[in-house]
Amino acid sequence: MKLSQITSITSGINERRNPQGSIYYLSASDFIAPHTLDPLLEPSIMPSPKLEKHFLNKGDVIILSKGHHGFIAHSYQAIKEPAVASSIFMVLRDINPKVLPEYIAWYINLKATQKELINFSRGSALPAINKRILSDLKIQIPDLETQRKIVRLDSLKKAETKIINKLDQLKTIELEIVLKNKIQ
Repeated sequence: MKLSQITSITSGINERRNPQGSIYYLSASDFIAPHTLDPLLEPSIMPSPKLEKHFLNKGDVIILSKGHHGFIAHSYQAIKEPAVASSIFMVLRDINPKVLPEYIAWYINLKATQKELINFSRGSALPAINKRILSDLKIQIPDLETQRKIVRLDSLKKAETKIINKLDQLKTIELEIVLKNKIQ
């Protein structure tokens, strides 16, 4: 099934930042992990009536549309709101209720899907995807229960990786302390 058959696709917006702003303006660097916004992120754009239609809703999926490191998708969890996506993103909203936003993000982030998007991207200096490329992207949609299991397993795998990395850091620190004590 094509992505355009299960969701509407829009572009992020281009706004000027302002330290007195009260609206979060999400850029690629604001995500410290998939679906996880930097907790220190501050609002940075001023409110205006034209922005309201661009406010992100919980369950929207935002996809990086430019860059050399792939076209990473994030499921917006509404931790920081109101928020809008910057123009570096494409936004999937009004997602069919039979499809989990987290599943769409997982599917888009698969290496095979990323390879497909890279192959269809435009531009040599800075690869980019557009609405048409995303609209035509074929996505396999299993039943909701299977989607939930996939999302849960993916979440557990990411948690495991985080724990393993932390354990490795602690072992490195421990080894450095032991070795330093040996030479003193």
